[in-house]
Amino acid sequence: MNKLIKYFIVAETILLFSCAQRSALTGGEKDELPPQILEVTPANGSVNFTSTEISVKFNEFVKLQNIQNQLIVSPIMDEAPKLKLKGKKLIIKPTVALQENTTYSINFGDAIVDITEDNPYPNFKYVFSTGNELDSLSYSGLLLDAFELSPQENKFVMLYNQLKDSVPLKIKPNYLTKTKSDGSFTVTNVKQGTYKVFALDDINGNYLYDLPNEQIAFLNQPVVLDSSISEQALYAFTKTDTIQYVKKIENKQYGKLHLELNLPSNEISIFDKNDEPIVYSFYEHNTTFTKHTFWLTDDITTSEKLIITKQNGIAIDSSVVDLLTIKDFKDTTLNIKDNITASFDLNQEILFQPAVPVSDINMEKIKLLENKKVVDVLINQDSVSSAIKLNYAFKENTSYQLKIDSGAFVSIYNLTNDSIEKSFKTKKEENYGTLKITIAPNFADNYIFQLWKKDELINEFYDKHIQVFVVPYLKPGEYQVKLIVDKNKNRKWDNGDYNKLLQPEKLIIYNEIITIQENWDNDIIWNIKL
Repeated sequence: MNKLIKYFIVAETILLFSCAQRSALTGGEKDELPPQILEVTPANGSVNFTSTEISVKFNEFVKLQNIQNQLIVSPIMDEAPKLKLKGKKLIIKPTVALQENTTYSINFGDAIVDITEDNPYPNFKYVFSTGNELDSLSYSGLLLDAFELSPQENKFVMLYNQLKDSVPLKIKPNYLTKTKSDGSFTVTNVKQGTYKVFALDDINGNYLYDLPNEQIAFLNQPVVLDSSISEQALYAFTKTDTIQYVKKIENKQYGKLHLELNLPSNEISIFDKNDEPIVYSFYEHNTTFTKHTFWLTDDITTSEKLIITKQNGIAIDSSVVDLLTIKDFKDTTLNIKDNITASFDLNQEILFQPAVPVSDINMEKIKLLENKKVVDVLINQDSVSSAIKLNYAFKENTSYQLKIDSGAFVSIYNLTNDSIEKSFKTKKEENYGTLKITIAPNFADNYIFQLWKKDELINEFYDKHIQVFVVPYLKPGEYQVKLIVDKNKNRKWDNGDYNKLLQPEKLIIYNEIITIQENWDNDIIWNIKL
């Protein structure tokens, strides 16, 4: 008996001790596996479909993430199917009557994710047919920006079995899909037939082209689908405004009334509320005639003025502007900026940018010294801006001094500059590379050749047929060559117009980045085939 009692005491002690020594639980490895589908009822790919709901059973609990942007039902139903999560099941219930002999696809994209780590079940698509067979044709290709040729992501590509031009404005498509990050798209489970093709950045989510700022692309001719079609390119653009208006008007510097237009115009004038012309001393504009600056006379005393902007004498817009008055004019000298650097590039001009346009230049107060000897220079004001140019054929690897005495420049408000002195040395010829490119097109249209460095247009030529272009004095770096097929010969790229069934003018990009190195000539032959 004593032995038995002793045994129980020992056993209880061991049990209590083991309970007290429990170690902390660990989380284990992170779950990186997507949910798995165990069962789909009715089966995916069913024909003669009559069920009122579809059940998708997973191996774990799931949730729907960003379903509004991910879910695509094709053909479009008047009302989207109802979605419900019940345990580990996703229940899909069509809420409208289904069309006869029609193949439907319900594409969830990556919206189905597990509830622990948001691991997606990729591109789940349920397909069924209310007829005896599944439609199996497909239409695929790329959607690219018409001017940049960059891929357009998350845009609709639509197919219509009605072929009138007004269809994208009035009815929803028969089939649709969304483009991927690389611009690629595939419309699947399409019935054999003839279709109108249209792409849309559907800003208001109604599947209709009814906003002027919605990006679109289209084919002029319908496609005949009797087998699957791939590698079709669509070129997206946004409709150009046709109604002129003022985008911005401001007066942030005394006398400088700056306005920006939505469309170019070289016939812009300004008037006050009494329809009297506003007097200005100087006018400048950018090269595209979308930005205009009027330097007003120096007797501004009213802080608020109604500005009426006219084009060819017809009022297009009116704006109330808070004008700076003469009391706000605190400047005592004319500030002038320039583009001079210690190591100055060959084949360029010295540019002066005065804070206020100048009315007079005293040439005797401006001297350029080449190796300490005064040389003759030509100075003139830019024809479209207040910039002042100093022209001289600078020699390579040569030291220069620029001396500008005070009072050399007199502004329209009678301010003068302080003295300026700059020393610089020009670069060597060997610091640059040269591009020689032969354009050999297989078309007869005029074209525009453009050389770009990142977002900067370096040079542009206008020509036709086979031509050789030489661009010297290029700084080392990476360049891109573009060619615009200028069908209407207006020397610029033109946008598309769906109302006129006009495609954007064709843009072609040379398929390689051109690397310019110091003291190196690049000789390229570009055979272009449309």
